[in-house]
Formats: sequence, structure tokens, C-alpha cells
Amino acid sequence: MNIADLARVRNDDLARDPAGQATGAGARALMESIMSEERAPAGRPRRSPPIRRGLTLGAAAGLAAALVVGVGLPWGGPATEYANAAVSLKRTDRYLTVSVTDPDADAAAFAEAFKAVGLDATVEKIPVPPRMVGKMFGPDLVGDLPPGTGVTYEPEGPCGSAWCGKVTFPADYTGKISVSIGRPAAPGEPYAGLSTVNEAVDTASVDGYPVKGRTVAEVRAELARRGLKIRYFLMENNADGSGVSSPVGPDRIKDDYIVAMATPYSSDTVELHAGPDSNPFLRDLRRGD
Repeated sequence: MNIADLARVRNDDLARDPAGQATGAGARALMESIMSEERAPAGRPRRSPPIRRGLTLGAAAGLAAALVVGVGLPWGGPATEYANAAVSLKRTDRYLTVSVTDPDADAAAFAEAFKAVGLDATVEKIPVPPRMVGKMFGPDLVGDLPPGTGVTYEPEGPCGSAWCGKVTFPADYTGKISVSIGRPAAPGEPYAGLSTVNEAVDTASVDGYPVKGRTVAEVRAELARRGLKIRYFLMENNADGSGVSSPVGPDRIKDDYIVAMATPYSSDTVELHAGPDSNPFLRDLRRGD
């Protein structure tokens, strides 16, 4: 088929009837021109259409599997909605709605979706406890924000996906963002830090066993019974009255020290923060105050 022989069509000719069929004169002429073209004999070779520069076959396959609503990549501005096998996004001028549909998907699939809605995202898969698998953490916006603006992050649930939430950010923001997606940690692999996931964690108990205010000897015996190992943090007071918790060896922690909190370190290890009852805060914990 010779492209030059096809009828020309203008944007205002692309009117459609209620069934979705083109009704404009130019559109009908284009369709008739295409349908009237004779099929090439089976033995006649055909030239392949040119491949758009910068669009690999793999990228083309990925685009075919994605849903784009609005003006989508790679044709122009950002899409208003985008979905692939990993995540679906909907962007307005004030917020981004996110639904993680496949937490096991490759990080590149998540980055592709953010790019489609106009955000330059770096996506990292991080090891987390089982209850955090599939959750999205962040995003952190990298770069200057207008004065008085910021980012709010609102998880929602329950929902039909692995995780749902809304991210509110300054209107028209198109800069870089950093996002983390929770993945299952390997046995013994350290979890991402609590500051990274910004997730509320029960630090007063371990798998339902209360540890806050108990002595190290009591807690150590129970965790050993459960097959858990311990990393110790010594809680001390500075000269100015402030407190500090530092990692130490087990020889620095006495049996009668008071446990203030416990945090998960890995699938088989717990971090205990403890110190002497000479610390007024810890002494009050022991009393149950």
C-alpha cells in the first residue's frame, strides 16, 4: 500500500457516531481508501514498516501490555492514568493515587508507570517483614519545592490490590522522586530500617510477647525459647540529659537491665534496647508507670 495514495484526514473529520464509528467525510474517505487496497499476493515480499527511533521491541511489548488514559508516552505529555502488571496510577493536578497490583514485579515496571504520568522515579525493592510486603514507602521528592509546600502520604485500605494509597504533592511537580516497594526478605536478611519505611511498628512486644519494662534475663529466655537471636543496644544518658542508644556486645548488657523497646532486625533476629534502672525512664518502665 502506498501511503501517498491514502485519503487525507483532518482532526475535525474524526467525528464518531454513538457506536464509535467514524462519521466525518475525511475519516470515511480514509477508511474506504484502506479497504479498497488489493491484498498483495502471498509470494510477494512486503517491506516492514520503519521502527520508531528509541522504541525497542521490548519496550513496544511493554506498552502493548499497559493501559494508558489521556495523552500518554511516547507521544507527548504525561498520561492522567496508567496501569501495567505491577501498578496502576492516576494523577490529578494535586495528587497521585497508587495501587500496587503485583509487589513481585520488577522495579523497572514500577518506574515505567511513574514515568508515564510525568514523574522521574527511582524505584527500589527493599526487604521488609512479611506484613509489609507489597507496600509502597515514600515517595521522597528530590529537588526544590515551592515554599510552604510538601508531600503527604496516605495509605488506604482495605483495597483489592496488595496496597493502595494517595500521595499529595505540589501541583505541576515533574521532578525526581524516590520510591521503595517492600519485598520478602530472605531468611536472616536484615530488614530495611524503620526510618526508610516510615512505618508504625509495635516496639513493646515481639510476636505478641510483651517485652517493654521486663528485665533482659526474662526477655532473653523467652526469645531463645522462640528460636530468636538478639542484637543489643545500650541506652545511656548524656551529660546534658539527652539519651542515646548504641549497639554493643552482649557482655555490655546485664541480666537486670530494663528493656525499653524491641524492633525486628530480620526473620530470626530482634534488636533489644535496654539499660540500667539508674536511668529514671527505665526505672519507671519497670514499675509499670
